[in-house]
Amino acid sequence: MSLNPDSVLKVNSTKFNGVSIKERDLVGKINLRGKSTDKEFMKNVGSVLDLVLPIEPNVRVSNNNINIIWLSPNEWLIETPNNETQKVLTLLKSALNLQKSAITDVSFNRTVLRLEGDQVFTLLSKFLVINLDEVLKKDYCVAQTIFIKIPILLIRNNNNETTSVDIHLNRSHTKYVYELLIDGCKILNI
Repeated sequence: MSLNPDSVLKVNSTKFNGVSIKERDLVGKINLRGKSTDKEFMKNVGSVLDLVLPIEPNVRVSNNNINIIWLSPNEWLIETPNNETQKVLTLLKSALNLQKSAITDVSFNRTVLRLEGDQVFTLLSKFLVINLDEVLKKDYCVAQTIFIKIPILLIRNNNNETTSVDIHLNRSHTKYVYELLIDGCKILNI
């Protein structure tokens, strides 16, 4: 039996002052830990996912609907289509030495808010202490930071015309962060 949680917000896309905010549909998420210096680990993960684990800090790589997000030198978040998560988990568990690695399904732990629009960085700068123009200057950049005492993961999406950022956060914080973002949109200086 598999769980199928509803979205947290139960609202469609919201748009204020040119910034669109919506909750993404459920995406499979796998937390993977292992040593990036272990050649066998790196080779086996690469063969299962058809991607090389990124070892450069704060980047994401993608291929065939799978995203691998660098979290630390020995930790990655793998996003899969929701219907393929169990298959990917099984393949990873069979290919890796489980005494030297850890594989955990964290799909239901977090949700993802997608912000799109020309004023996204201006909005987020009201709540963050990092320089978004520097940290998220390239497509597919990643940043782990704090959003008013809430740990979040920011990912810049590849979108040529409009700025698009995904915010990964705990499901329990979603409504609070959403309401702060909506309030922040209302007072954007355009």
